[in-house]
Amino acid sequence: MRTLILAQLLLCSSGLLMSQASAQDLKRADVIHWWTSASEAKSIKVIADAFKAAGGEWVDAAVAGTDAAKAAAATRIQAGDPPAAVVYNSVKDIDDLVANGQITNLDDVAASGKWKANMPAAILSAITRDGHIYGAPINLGVNNYLWSSPIALAKIGVTEPPKTWDEFFAAGDKLKQAGIIPFAQSGMWYWYLMTFGNVLATQSADAYTKFHMMDPTVFDMPQFRKAVEIFARLRDYSDPGVSGREWNASNSMIIRGEAAFQLMGDWAKGEILAAGKVPGKDVLCTVGLDNSPVSISGDVFAFPANTNADTVAAQKLLAEVVTTPAVQLAYSETKGSLPVRTDVEGAKFDTCAQIALDQEAAHSSVPGYPVLLSPDAAGSIADVLGNFWVDTSASGDDLIGQLQDAFSSLR
Repeated sequence: MRTLILAQLLLCSSGLLMSQASAQDLKRADVIHWWTSASEAKSIKVIADAFKAAGGEWVDAAVAGTDAAKAAAATRIQAGDPPAAVVYNSVKDIDDLVANGQITNLDDVAASGKWKANMPAAILSAITRDGHIYGAPINLGVNNYLWSSPIALAKIGVTEPPKTWDEFFAAGDKLKQAGIIPFAQSGMWYWYLMTFGNVLATQSADAYTKFHMMDPTVFDMPQFRKAVEIFARLRDYSDPGVSGREWNASNSMIIRGEAAFQLMGDWAKGEILAAGKVPGKDVLCTVGLDNSPVSISGDVFAFPANTNADTVAAQKLLAEVVTTPAVQLAYSETKGSLPVRTDVEGAKFDTCAQIALDQEAAHSSVPGYPVLLSPDAAGSIADVLGNFWVDTSASGDDLIGQLQDAFSSLR
């Protein structure tokens, strides 16, 4: 019944758009993205199906891996053969495109879709350059859930996720004694950066913001040093298979009870659902530790500049489709994220989403690293964190010194 209702919503929404395109005059859009896991593929299909129903021809150009997908898009743009649309998870990714005149603004779509009235000001600010809008927001994501395995916890007589780092490490010691991996870290560079940011948020929202703004005064803050100590300690509670491991593999470790904890975003819910499990029940969810603020970011569609009128029409149609309330609802319920529009009716937030909303109301929120760091800066800082993770002989003082050097080179 739920599936039928969502389908009806999509059809009603697309019916309003069909006047713009007929079955004989499809608007073709080749779309580069990296959503290739089971749940991600299911989620992008929601958008693709809605685009097709509205008169578009979706040409899927999925590339496994965030970096590889962005590189593929950059190569095509520089070669003069731009795709119609590219998914970006960092609004900083569009800076060079805007500066070089290589991206289409969406002022008309934003106006007709009433984005200003129905999207958070922070989201619109993130995609606005010089008064013009250059991206279509797809979702609103929570980055810092602590996912916990009730299977693993039951083996040490624990029924509730830890609320503090002291409780976390106490449980971790028991888990190690029971032969269970306490912490499933994912081993691509961006996951090291996200984990460190999530740890830092538990200590100080101010330190979190200063770090991601590359303010060197952060290194003098005791809360920052404490976060470094926690990050260093986490290495001892992980396993040797971290390097190169993607998030969905770590997620599977939690689902199967091979590991107890993972710090990961709400996209984990999609994989949990795809495994036939219930988020909040079969895999427990809390936000951060020590009353952490909620870390929020999201994905956007960017549309490279194109001289082909049919492609431009397809771009406008896709931007319109993805930001309609019906598609926002269907996508969010499939992906596990929150709708980026505030006027979505019928949204039924699951247990984990409601926990994040309650946490945000009680302890505020901070923007995820893709909102604050340029891709180059993020990559450089994450390399330092990743190298530190694998070098178990390195101390917290070593990491602070390496981060200070990275900040100096980036300024």
